[in-house]
Amino acid sequence: MNALPLMIYTAVAATVTCLLLAMLAAGRLRERRQRSRDAVLRTKYLHILMLALSSDGEQTPRFPLLGRTGTRMLLAEALAGVVAVTYGLDAGPLQRVVVRFGLDEWLLRRVRRTQGYRRARCLALLSRLPVAGPVVDGTARYARSHNRYVRFYALAVQLSADPATALRRMGEYAYPFSASEVAEIMALLRRGMLPIAYGPLMASPLRNLRMVGLGIVRQFSIEEAETQLLRIVADDTVPELGREALYTLCSMRRPLARRQVAGRIARMNAAERKALLRYMALEGYAPDALRRLFDPGERPYYESLVQSYKRSLA
Repeated sequence: MNALPLMIYTAVAATVTCLLLAMLAAGRLRERRQRSRDAVLRTKYLHILMLALSSDGEQTPRFPLLGRTGTRMLLAEALAGVVAVTYGLDAGPLQRVVVRFGLDEWLLRRVRRTQGYRRARCLALLSRLPVAGPVVDGTARYARSHNRYVRFYALAVQLSADPATALRRMGEYAYPFSASEVAEIMALLRRGMLPIAYGPLMASPLRNLRMVGLGIVRQFSIEEAETQLLRIVADDTVPELGREALYTLCSMRRPLARRQVAGRIARMNAAERKALLRYMALEGYAPDALRRLFDPGERPYYESLVQSYKRSLA
């Protein structure tokens, strides 16, 4: 008699366990089907967008299944991907897609309803779409967010939507750009969305603008900027800028046997000097380039680095 409740409990527990496992398996199956559908649709949307760019007509293309849950995000991602990997394209067809399907307004609503990294992701997508100036007003409040990613991508939206004010907005940005943020700005510039020259940026007293100027010189290997780079290397007002200018010279494989460079390296600590040696080895500098810059005791470390790289040395 005492065994009956235990048997009932065991049977109920087993049934509940089987139901939970079945629900988990069904959920995972739905997720796999959703991912498979999303992958197919994203590829289809990319194909349609590329056809629209290559055609001469002004008719807005149609996208299958658009309107179902998640498909508008897929279209926004596909469009942002096309913009990210192309240069000098005619933005007209893509702008018509954005306007026709309200992608900018839809993303702005998502920005308002989400927070944290999800909000930053929506802003990042918005910054890669060919949007017009009115979008700036909808993102201005997020430039003061406590979340670093949210406020930077709010700035990125403003830069891409209103390039004429890019210098002012970057100069007024109250937070120092990180290396990854400078890289994002370089991506905007490579896509032709920020027609700015490196000269005024390099000469600016503002740290962020000078960082962007150094990024441009480094990205496009502008050898004419070498004199300005050496001036920044020698200036110890902002050591971070001096180090970045030195790394920029290395990336351009310029001669480093300069008084300004030697002075900068002498002011570096041991960890910074080792990091620089690793970068010099990566860029292909021969050990002879170290004689006037580093102590003799640092030469064996550099030679071991050089031997680990199979490339020609300068």
